[in-house]
Amino acid sequence: MNYKIINKQVFEQAQLRSVSDVPFTEEELEHGMKLVVAKKDENLTLYLVEIDGHKKFDVRWDDSSEIFSGWYSAWDNFLWCLSIVDPQDDGLK
Repeated sequence: MNYKIINKQVFEQAQLRSVSDVPFTEEELEHGMKLVVAKKDENLTLYLVEIDGHKKFDVRWDDSSEIFSGWYSAWDNFLWCLSIVDPQDDGLK
């Protein structure tokens, strides 16, 4: 695994059901809840954020940020960024 899960409970919940009931601390309301970080580039992260009362996923990399309503779109984007940061040898040489 070339990423580290920071918040396993919410990470697993996001894959199975809505995260609308996940409580945030004051700091998380302001900055988001970090769920996953790339091992080779700690600037690539996946956050759960609250925007206008709705939970969204935020893929952050360096100075860019992309907001997603759904888990699968956010996860696909995170994995795509991760493939650039840390290309895996897939044996197709």
